Amino acid sequence: MTRLDNSGLAGGAATRSEATIGKRIGMLLVPDTGLDAEIWEWCPQTVTPIITRLQVPDNCAEEFAAVDEVIGSSDVVEPATRSLFGNRMLGGTNPDIVVLNCTSASFVRGLEGEASIRTSMLRAGAPRALTTSGAVVGALTALNARKVAVGTPYDAETNQALAKFLLEAGFEVGSIPTTEIQHLDHASDNQIRAIAAAAYDKHASAMFISCAALRTRHLIQELNARYQVPVITSLQATMWAALAQVNERVAASDHVLHSLQWPGSAPLLPV
Repeated sequence: MTRLDNSGLAGGAATRSEATIGKRIGMLLVPDTGLDAEIWEWCPQTVTPIITRLQVPDNCAEEFAAVDEVIGSSDVVEPATRSLFGNRMLGGTNPDIVVLNCTSASFVRGLEGEASIRTSMLRAGAPRALTTSGAVVGALTALNARKVAVGTPYDAETNQALAKFLLEAGFEVGSIPTTEIQHLDHASDNQIRAIAAAAYDKHASAMFISCAALRTRHLIQELNARYQVPVITSLQATMWAALAQVNERVAASDHVLHSLQWPGSAPLLPV
């Protein structure tokens, strides 16, 4: 199974006040994503997420794929990464890992594009780097998934790019249904349930609901039970993978990824 290239990458209960000197995860979010509270919910009390927004120029192309390419470009990713680290003038928060928390921006240019985003973050000072799409590959690998049912809020063109990415990473993917949601940050629970229902494939060994802007944490167990397969969502996979790299686990012992380690067959982020 082909996996993402990892060349050049490095790798008692506490109170929240104590967590400020514990592990830190730098999260790079797109401006229209408002999942800060859910990011905190995934973190154990020993980990602090340091959240910042990518500054996307307002003169980028209107086409969705082109916007995703801009989001994942070095011109956007590197300044956001550098903002987390100190310089000679002023200290920084200095997270242990930096994460680009956008699924489509990290799959739209395939495995090579995903690797280039991580390289940009490392070049800007990140000690380790992760993308949402890379996290999804790691999560599906940890689950030994082969055929994956995929649901998204994207248009058909973006779904094609996602299918190509997953196929390139070694997974079997059927057709991805188009269940578009115009305002992702305000997606309802029923809209997310509809994405899962459209994606369901009785022959799949896992289901993946794509888009890191969707609030899904409270729905995952329900969907697992309904479809009787592990259901992975973008933010769930991202937080599991980021925490695994700093030797922590997601704060959700009943979730399917909680006890799983980062798979040795997908060593995206060697320590």
